[in-house]
Amino acid sequence: MALRSFKYGVLSLIPNLMPFAIGFGIWGITSGEINVGLSTVFGMTLGIVVDDTVHLLTKYLRARREQNKSPEDAVRYAFSTVGQAIVVTTIVLVTGFLILSFSSFKMNAQMGLLTAIVIVSALVIDLLLLPAILIRANKKGVASESSFAEKELSLGFEK
Repeated sequence: MALRSFKYGVLSLIPNLMPFAIGFGIWGITSGEINVGLSTVFGMTLGIVVDDTVHLLTKYLRARREQNKSPEDAVRYAFSTVGQAIVVTTIVLVTGFLILSFSSFKMNAQMGLLTAIVIVSALVIDLLLLPAILIRANKKGVASESSFAEKELSLGFEK
């Protein structure tokens, strides 16, 4: 709803959920143990992961809607406006959580390490996968927002 587009809302699920799959996958391969402290990582990092994606998507959509830029130019615009901020924020957060991973209390140490893994995964996905998804979604015959609405009307989904 915040993006005012069903299409981009659905597309945003990919970079918002993949970091958790990657983080918990890496954790499962290396440790195999999920405890109460680690179960909180999803809820704790969800806001951080979504925040980065939303920043990139809103700038991308602004470039597409208001400036009529091509998908490639809109991605460049998004990176030039919020890319550096997202990278710096991620570095600061990961540094803090890695310091927490040196805790002598095992539950805190594991939570800090897994959180750092998830946040780094989110940055990599937002910088590499999200632009590819956005460009492909607008290049390869994926329905535009207006044609999507027209299809909904013709299929009887309206009222």
